[in-house]
Amino acid sequence: MKYEHVKNFITRSGEVDFKDELRVSSVLGYLEEVACSSADELGFGYDYIREKGYAFMISGISCVFHKPVGFQKAICVTTWPTPPSHVIFGREYKIFDENGDLSVEASSRWFLFDQKQEKLVHSKAIDNQDYSTYNTEKVLDNVRWKVPFFKTEEGVLGFSIKIANSEYDHNLHVNNTHYADYSLNCFSVAELASKKLTRFTIAYIKQCKENETLRFYKKDCGNGDHIVQGFNEAGEVVSQAQISFEEKEGV
Repeated sequence: MKYEHVKNFITRSGEVDFKDELRVSSVLGYLEEVACSSADELGFGYDYIREKGYAFMISGISCVFHKPVGFQKAICVTTWPTPPSHVIFGREYKIFDENGDLSVEASSRWFLFDQKQEKLVHSKAIDNQDYSTYNTEKVLDNVRWKVPFFKTEEGVLGFSIKIANSEYDHNLHVNNTHYADYSLNCFSVAELASKKLTRFTIAYIKQCKENETLRFYKKDCGNGDHIVQGFNEAGEVVSQAQISFEEKEGV
């Protein structure tokens, strides 16, 4: 039997946007939670890697949205890891609504980081797994993990933020879910009200810490596709998001 970790939730008011739909950052939060509980179940969770001085960090995630998830709705989230390759750990997800209909599919890539030596760690460092037994199914085919770069003058400044303590997680840098909010903050309420989100892919490039100011620029690529890049004060790209919309019918 192929391994699959399953967890059920009820969505909460603080997790939805002005349309009463689950925010992308909230979706990523649920995916992060089931990834952690799955890792615990398989024996390489937070306590196991912390003892070794390691931390799992996400390098990218791509989500396809089939239908929005509303407020106070029951959802079922499933996940499984795929066999790692050198330093890349893959993980797949599905979210089903209360009727059992598929709402979201997602694929993610992670790496193991040695926090003391500040370097990537080979997957063999997780020495209690038989990767030959892993589920190899991937829910998304041909994910474009490398997002095209653009210069600030090619886009429009949409959002800025000075990082403070509330953005931090236990690894002492900005939690990955916040970058979804930063990216989507480049769009107005009116823009988002008239659109249906179909895909959100984000790449995490550089860690950001307290007192850094980040600027997020949006580039319209046509046909409902956009790229949002976050830049730090040194002009370095810290994150890239590819966001696809469809126009809502009757709007």
